[in-house]
This record gives sequence, C-alpha cells and structure tokens, in this order.
Amino acid sequence: TARKKEKKRPDITVGKLLNNLGTLFEGEKAQSVKYAKLSSCPHMTLEEMAEGFMGSHSWSSGKSEDGNSFVNLKGSVSYHEKKVTALIQFQLNNDETFEFRAIELNEIPQPTIMGLSLLKNMCKGSKEIDSSELIDSSEL
Repeated sequence: TARKKEKKRPDITVGKLLNNLGTLFEGEKAQSVKYAKLSSCPHMTLEEMAEGFMGSHSWSSGKSEDGNSFVNLKGSVSYHEKKVTALIQFQLNNDETFEFRAIELNEIPQPTIMGLSLLKNMCKGSKEIDSSELIDSSEL
C-alpha cells in the first residue's frame, strides 16, 4: 500500500504567530512609542513599564477625527484594590516625538494628573495606582 508523504510543517509556535500578528496590528507608530523612553523614566521603555505594571496589555494606533495620529496602551491595573482597565493615549507630534494625551479607567475619562501619576507609578514599578501620591503641578 502506498502511504501519503507527510508534508513538513513550518516550525512556527502559536506564541511566535501571535507575536507577529500583534506587531502587524500594532503598526509602526505604536512600535515607535512602545520602545521609547520617557524623559521622566529614562531607565525603562514604555513596554517595560507596561509589562511590569499592567496585566494583559496591548498597543494600537490610529488617527483621530482631526487628523492627529495617536497610540493607545491598554491593560488591566489595580485601583483602590479593584481591577480596572486602563487606556493611556499618546499623541504623535509632527517632529516624531509624542506626548501623553489622555487616560481612561473602565472607559471613563480621567483627569490628566491621574495619567501622569499612573506613568510615574509604572516607572517606579509599584503594582497599584496610588492616588494619594498624585504629582503636584510643580513637578510638571
């Protein structure tokens, strides 16, 4: 009896495939923010900050209605001992820099100071948003 030759499968793991798809969907703009370092946290990339602080984080990018490009970082965080979904948005500038634009917790917009405090806590590596440590405007 003749046996069919088994085709050799490419050596691709599910993890590699998902990682490549994630990179594809993130886009180049998201990648540029993901691997950047904030001047307020020069020892870590934003990706390292997200890995150490957020659960199941993801990156995406797009254009707003007014034509500005943005990058979103979304993931779960602990706030007042409850798990919430945080979305941090960065606006891309024409000179290839970016800046913090907005933050939402469970799809509810938060004050800018909350986003800046979250980024500060992510840099420190603490595991919860500490609203008692909100940075004052003199630190901006």
